[in-house]
Amino acid sequence: MNTTTTHRGKNFLWLFGGAPDTSPVKRHDGGWRLLGASLVVFASGPAAAIAVPWLQRAHLIAATPLWLLISLLVACSLSNACVIAFEGRLPPAWGLQLRAAVAAISTAWVVYATGWGSLLVIAYAIAIADAMRVHGSRAWRPGLVWSMVAVFGGEVAIELGLAPSVMRPSTSHAVAGATTCCLALIVRTLGVSAKSAEDAAVRIEEGRSYFRDLVQHAADVIALVSADLRIQYVSPGIESMVGCTPAACIGHHIRDVLGADASADIGRAHETLTLSDYVSCEWRLTNELRGQRQVYARLTLRHDQSLVLNLRDVTEQRELEAQLHHRANVDELTGLSNRATLIQALGQRERVEVTVLFIDLDGFKEVNDSLGHEQGDRVLRDVASRVASVVRSGVTVGRLGGDEFLAIIQGSDVVAAHIVAERIIDGIVQVGAIIKFPLSASVGIASGTPDESAEQILRRADYAMYQAKAAGPGNIRVAPREENAPTRAF
Repeated sequence: MNTTTTHRGKNFLWLFGGAPDTSPVKRHDGGWRLLGASLVVFASGPAAAIAVPWLQRAHLIAATPLWLLISLLVACSLSNACVIAFEGRLPPAWGLQLRAAVAAISTAWVVYATGWGSLLVIAYAIAIADAMRVHGSRAWRPGLVWSMVAVFGGEVAIELGLAPSVMRPSTSHAVAGATTCCLALIVRTLGVSAKSAEDAAVRIEEGRSYFRDLVQHAADVIALVSADLRIQYVSPGIESMVGCTPAACIGHHIRDVLGADASADIGRAHETLTLSDYVSCEWRLTNELRGQRQVYARLTLRHDQSLVLNLRDVTEQRELEAQLHHRANVDELTGLSNRATLIQALGQRERVEVTVLFIDLDGFKEVNDSLGHEQGDRVLRDVASRVASVVRSGVTVGRLGGDEFLAIIQGSDVVAAHIVAERIIDGIVQVGAIIKFPLSASVGIASGTPDESAEQILRRADYAMYQAKAAGPGNIRVAPREENAPTRAF
């Protein structure tokens, strides 16, 4: 691993919460390497004293004096030890060149002293591989260049008679050329493989970094849950959702973390996983910090029967949806059902007979003109409250708009509807008495058959209401079923 990769590795550990390693052993890593190299130096002497004479008697290596071989081994070990100790003080590029040069030249000293220098390519490859272990794939080029320089120097030494050779000089030169080509091929292959491995490691680390950032900073919660529903990992988003740190959640059952309100929901969702690889649902959590929360939950079954749990807080979204639904279906002024809701209720009655009461206030214009629109709105709210209070439960009451109201009664009992209309008129008259204005209402009643549309029923009730208004304030009229009044369209 090169120094850049090592530094990145330390930063990677630090990102996960660990402090950079500043122990004495790490700070003096070069010193320990030097000690190891020194031990090699002391061990090489006795080994060479035993092995070299035997090899020379067997004519396996050149008759180089033993003292010279041992001196070369010691010099090789010391030079490498010095490079290890001092290369950290040099710029990275210089340190790499120094290591490659010393390794190649030291290798040449030893292998050419044996008389087999041109054949011992493996020694150069080992030296280059060691440099790549420290500096990464970028070490193969300088390592190869300096190895070729060392081989060339060794062959020059053989030609000048300065180095021994078990082969004729011409043969040694030819073998050196061929083995150098093989060395180049081997080292380049090692370098390309190392570069590919480094690039793959960088991509993996980048992917881990992206994933870590996504998980650490996501508002949604991601958790890994065991087969028995105990939390093995949970992202930091859990703290804002339930008021519990991720570390405090590890090992606990998800029911204990998400609260008693979610217990039954969790059980049902887990049972559903026997039929599917995942299940999506909504749970209500008991949050110690912010009260109850509504969350969207998705449980995904893994191959080892553990689960991936995703949680998204949808409390504000559901509240907004409820507000929008309320605004779309409720009259803002009176709090009763609005026109759209009333027509929808008539249109979705599923072939059931209904009776509608079309209510129009008498005298409300004078209230607006005399007391102002603000007081008029207050009167409308009082009327709406009084109308809703005098009808029986199960009757839908709403405001069509302006000073027009509508009551929907299940069934076709016109007599009962007439009684309700009288109560409504009495209640409105009482509101008028409170504000000291002659307030009343005209009511048109129409029973609708299952085959009639909402517009047809409303048209007949509206026509009946106009008949009642023509007869004077506080009157009630019932529209015959066969009556069609082209008065207004709904």
